Parts: sequence; structure tokens; C-alpha cells
Amino acid sequence: MKLLIFDRTTELQAFCAKRIESFNQSDIEMLDLKVKLVSERDYLERLQEADVLVLGSGLGERATSVARQAMSIVPWLHIVMFVTDEAYGGGAFRAAHSAGVRKVFPDSASPLDFLQELVAIHAEFRREGRTREGKVIAITHAKGGVGATSIAAALAEVCSVFNRRTLLWDMDVETRDLSRSLTVNGVEAKVVSAWVNGSREITRESLKDALIPISSEVSVLMPPDRMAESMDMVCHTDGMGIVQRVVELARVMCDVILVDTGGRLGPATGAILRSADMVLIVIDDTILGLTAVDLYLTFIKTLVGGVDRIVFLVNPYSGALLGVPQIAAELEPAHHLGELPWRLPPVPNDPKAAFWPGSGRTLYSMGQKSTRQVLERIAREIGIIEDAAGSGAASGGREVRSIATRAGGGWMQRLFGRKDGSEGGAVPVLDEES
Repeated sequence: MKLLIFDRTTELQAFCAKRIESFNQSDIEMLDLKVKLVSERDYLERLQEADVLVLGSGLGERATSVARQAMSIVPWLHIVMFVTDEAYGGGAFRAAHSAGVRKVFPDSASPLDFLQELVAIHAEFRREGRTREGKVIAITHAKGGVGATSIAAALAEVCSVFNRRTLLWDMDVETRDLSRSLTVNGVEAKVVSAWVNGSREITRESLKDALIPISSEVSVLMPPDRMAESMDMVCHTDGMGIVQRVVELARVMCDVILVDTGGRLGPATGAILRSADMVLIVIDDTILGLTAVDLYLTFIKTLVGGVDRIVFLVNPYSGALLGVPQIAAELEPAHHLGELPWRLPPVPNDPKAAFWPGSGRTLYSMGQKSTRQVLERIAREIGIIEDAAGSGAASGGREVRSIATRAGGGWMQRLFGRKDGSEGGAVPVLDEES
């Protein structure tokens, strides 16, 4: 967010800028504040590149005419005005707001009041799409071996192809499958360890130092380089603050943040799942996989706070076992998931693409055309690349839902001996006219 500070003299401009200098560094980084002091001579030329114009109290009554002129040149500009304590009152409010000023502060106002207003402006920018707000996708699984790491890497490559700046975060601190598969290893992991042991702050610069670029658009964030810090990050409650801070900064720096949680549940991954825009649960089509998901959902729904941010991705073991509709029908009586979590198409069974680890490629670039098309559709559905006309997402989603209503139930009842308070195993569907 670019701030333009205009006042009568350089000294008064600097006085106004000191309010921003008193902000916490993390707040400055989160708002991505860039401050420019301008004089009478050049402030009009700088207006077009500003998001917020800050008028100092030294302008006096002239501030109103400056604000009116600025709004006529840049109608979308946000203007914050400071006035002397003596001038602070109803008259100043009326004059300022009639000129398009957003907020009036007295010189004695706390810097925190000014910060609160800037945070509100930044939130509006996010809603309007005027500033970067990276989307966080937490990729997790109920049991190992379902291909969650393969999906994480593939989606990162899709983002790269579509020119989306992406952070690929490996949180599997034990086996580091994602980092090893991408042949990523470096001293950058020491920075992550330094965050955990407190020898280095988590700042925008230190996050840049921790990232390992693997393409022009994608960078990997490894786990800590030492097991002690790795365990502290994922198992200790202090890890919650660490991952939340990383997520906040990553949202400002990247378009997409893909987190491979490694399936681990703990304070840190819990914080990721709660703050994620979407939780992508990768499952296979086996009976053991189905029962694992059933148990996993009893925890994950409470942790995430419902099912509205949960979406399933079936990565078939062989392509010949349980189908998506049958899996959905079996889980519906116990978990009341509805149809939206099942909107993603299953990943095609692609044996050749399974050899991607260590190749320098992913499931996306090694896969067949059908595999690439499905992965792109998945990326569009979860909102990490732009939607495209004719992608077939709507019709594909409806086909899955309509089939789900015809899938027979019974696996859960036979495996667990329960009916879950429901007589049927069908997923609720939209009518064809809906």
C-alpha cells in the first residue's frame, strides 16, 4: 500500500511520517507500506501512483481544497487528514468529508488509531482485489500413500504455468517427501530453524532467505534443518505463532500458498488448517482409505470449524475400486457433508506419471493430456488459477452429484456395524432444474 505524505514543510512531513515509524515492523510488512514524502512542487505528479494520501496539519484550511483537487484527479484515492488539536471538531469533519476525506485525526491521536484506519483500508483493497491476498490451500490426508505430496507438487507446477507466484511449503518434518521428491536441499532450512529457536525474527526478508526457488514462479519452504527444531515447530504450541506469522507474510508476497501438512495433526498444522482458505483432503479409493477418512473427519471437522472449507480429491489407487459417488454416499450419513466437498474430479490413474519424484518434473508435466486437464480443472475449482470459459467444471460437478444419488450404501454399516441415524446412503443432490 503506497502512502503519499504531503504537508507544508519537510519538517512537518517528517513529523507525520514518524507516526508510521512507530508501527510494529510486522504491521508495516503485513500492510506492505511504502511511504513517500512529497512537497508542494511534485505532489500532484505523484498522486496517480498512490493508494492513500495523508495530509498533515500544517496545511491548515488549505487541506480541504488539496483533498478536493486530489479526488478530482484520482477518484479512487483514500485521503486521511490530520488537523491541530484546536481545529479538531465538527466544522473540520464537515469540511473534510465534503471534500472526499475518509478520516480526520487530531495531531494528538495515537499512532494505533492511524494504524487501525490503514488496516481497514487494506482490508477494503483485499476485497476489491487491489492488493495481493495469497490463497492458502492446506493439503492433507487421512492415511499415508494416497499421493498428497504428488498433488501438492503438481498443483504448484500448474500455478507456475499460469504465472502465479507460489509458495510450496513442506511441513512433513520427518520424511520431507516433498523436498526430497523435488531434490530440494539447502542451507535455507537453517533460517527456519532460527525462527523456531528464536535466534532470528520472522520478517519479510528472512522469509525470502528461507525460500528455495525451483522455477521462476515457485519456491519451496523446507522444514527446519534439525530434528529438535522440527519437532518444536509442529508439536509445541509456540509453533502456532510461527506458522501464522509465515502465512501472514506469504499472503502478501505470493498469490498461492500450498502447504503439504504431511497428514500430521498438531498445534502448528492445526493453525494452518484453521487459517487456510481451503483444506484439500486427498483420499484413495480403497476400503482402508474410506474407513481412515471416516475417522479423520471426526477430528478435522471440529478443527476446521465445519465443512464449508473442506474439499476432497480422490487419487485412485487403481481406478477400479470405489468411485467418488460411492465414497461420498458412504460418508454422508455420518458426516452430513453435502455435495460441495465432492465437486473435484478424481485424478486419472497415470502409471507413467507416478515416477515423477527426482525427475525435475511433477505429475502435471509427466502425465498424459487427460491428467493435465484434470489438474488444471482442480486448480480452477479451488481458485488458485483463473477460471476459464468452457472448462466443463459445472457439468462435471453435476454428473458426479447425480451419479452419487444412485450409489448404494453399506460399507460403513458392514465395517463399523452402525447406521449413523440415517436410513439411506445417498448424497443430497440438486434437482436438474436447480
